[in-house]
Amino acid sequence: MPLDTVLSAVIYRLREGCRWKALSPLYKVPHTTIYYWWRKWVDLGILDAIFARLVSEARPAEAHIDSTSAKVHKHANTQSQPPEQQCVGSSRGGRNTKIHGAVDENGRALTLIIGLGNAHDSRMAPQLVAGIRDAHVAADKAYDNDALRNLLAEGNNRASIPPKSNRRKKIEYDKETYKRRHKVENFFQRLKECRALATRYEKLSSTYFWLVTLWAIMAWMIP
Repeated sequence: MPLDTVLSAVIYRLREGCRWKALSPLYKVPHTTIYYWWRKWVDLGILDAIFARLVSEARPAEAHIDSTSAKVHKHANTQSQPPEQQCVGSSRGGRNTKIHGAVDENGRALTLIIGLGNAHDSRMAPQLVAGIRDAHVAADKAYDNDALRNLLAEGNNRASIPPKSNRRKKIEYDKETYKRRHKVENFFQRLKECRALATRYEKLSSTYFWLVTLWAIMAWMIP
């Protein structure tokens, strides 16, 4: 089977949010074949390798971190595994999955993580910035804590994070860099133009995560 057909079908589903079964009449091949090859690419680490290669060539002067929530469709709820294992968390808005991301000054993804929808953003922050060095890192005040600031300093980064109102000793931050934090918000807005990402239809967190990664790779190649 032509692999470009598989890629075209997965991208179509990514954008339209249709069922896998809906791809069969459109691409004249069984949807199970499309899904088989998609999972094979994921399991072989092909998407991971492509994304890692793109990020390794970046030398970001700035990094902007944030998260966004995706509502979990009722068909994505599975009873076979605990919700925590599939990154499904309950909040006032229902069941959600959070996408955490760090982007560079051009709005290209540097790090992507998915987690529970009801988990605080700061819990994922150390993983988001682990590979970032020698950059200005901007985030909103939800990320203001000493542990993260110390971690950023270890990587020779400068934190552009406004202090929380209850912090006793106020900390200065680069307001000009912070103004450009809209880069990560724009990234998530563009991502949510894809229906399969704005709403999570995937039962497996791994499948959903790699759809997010596929979109991020496309955003690198087609700004």
